[in-house]
Amino acid sequence: MNWKKVLAVVRREYVERIRTKAFWIGTLIIPFLFIALIGIQIAVARKAGGERRVAVVDRTGHLFAPLQAEITRLTTPSATEERIRPAEPDEVERSASEYRRNIRWQLENRPASGDLENVKEELRKEVVAKKIHAYVVLDPALLAKGRVEYYSTTVSEFSAMNQLERAINQVLLREKIAARGLPVDIANDLEKRIDLRPFKVTAQGTAEEKGAGIVAALVFFFLMYSTFFMYGYQVMRGVIEEKNNRIVEVIIASVRPTELMLGKIFGIGLVGLTQYLVWALVATNLSLPAIAGAFASGSDMIPKVPASLIGYFILFFICGYFMYASIYTAIAAPFNTDQEAQQFAMIPMVMIISSVAVYPAVLNNPSGGIAVVFSLLPFTAPLIMFLRTSLSPVPGWQILVSIALLAATTVALAWFAGRIYRIGILMYGKKPTIPEIVRWVRYKPGKVSQPSAPTAA
Repeated sequence: MNWKKVLAVVRREYVERIRTKAFWIGTLIIPFLFIALIGIQIAVARKAGGERRVAVVDRTGHLFAPLQAEITRLTTPSATEERIRPAEPDEVERSASEYRRNIRWQLENRPASGDLENVKEELRKEVVAKKIHAYVVLDPALLAKGRVEYYSTTVSEFSAMNQLERAINQVLLREKIAARGLPVDIANDLEKRIDLRPFKVTAQGTAEEKGAGIVAALVFFFLMYSTFFMYGYQVMRGVIEEKNNRIVEVIIASVRPTELMLGKIFGIGLVGLTQYLVWALVATNLSLPAIAGAFASGSDMIPKVPASLIGYFILFFICGYFMYASIYTAIAAPFNTDQEAQQFAMIPMVMIISSVAVYPAVLNNPSGGIAVVFSLLPFTAPLIMFLRTSLSPVPGWQILVSIALLAATTVALAWFAGRIYRIGILMYGKKPTIPEIVRWVRYKPGKVSQPSAPTAA
């Protein structure tokens, strides 16, 4: 192995990609798109409440007035309620709270006498004609069973529906308290909830966990997930393009196929690390508190990324990238077009997606059996072990075993890919069969007993 030639290929692959305008435009625009996306989400959460004109069929005869008062109280909190709110709620709670308060309710008391089905039919026509948004039926028989019927053209407005449900429950709670001769104001005390404040325990001490760290870990998780797809596919495309352009025939006159393969994998991997470095520099130099202040009060929504998170991200990105790049290289070498290779490209795709399929279980129990098993399996270890290390302390032996298995698998796959690449890179025309590819792996030049090496078409 001539490492000078490998480095020459690395330099060629690296320079060829980072000198393009498309690389720098995409690299510099993506951070600002993320910032714009955050701003749009917060702005939409503040403005998307809208008006809800709801007809109330109150067959009890006495619940409409207190329901209207309660829904007004929920959307216009008093000064006392503002004081008891958490001073620094997380961004999800802030956005949900602002959304609920921006819902403008207009309740209309509709006659409840007569046949209920006829009343519901008339209201159904109004809903279809968009004269009202929805209608609610407060029927004593259903209330006794703990049910209220809500009719609308859409039942996906969970925040609005939950707010209406909360108001009805509060009204019924006050009614039950009053029926037992207790003070009605006791309902407010019974409704108050306790905010659970989590503190993360580490070897260095304890610190309050406001959720920003978990958000940062998930951002890095999905960034790595998408990168495996993007740069693995770039490796596959690069191999196929060089075959079709016949450039490879000129290159291998001075470079061995295995050296060319390693140089291509290293070069494209450095392009990915360069992109991450640029994004890190952009994020560091942006005035994050000012941006946060423009979108929300305070800058607590900005995740504080620890150095260990970045370190594990780089480590598992490199390990995972080389493993999947070797797989994509082995897939691309025997084929001449993207369409031919695309069928086999589903194999690494399923491996990568399987990590996302189990990440909710890992998120809920980072030390559970599912998390441990999938963080040790080589094909899911880069993503799952990284996620575990960002959520809770992981035993050192598990990290070492995961890295060792991942490294061994990568070496084995690189060897396998190299055996296919050295012959497949020069094959044109006929699409090879699986038995032929197996013979390529087993072929050893210079041995008479082995089948003769395939020749380029």
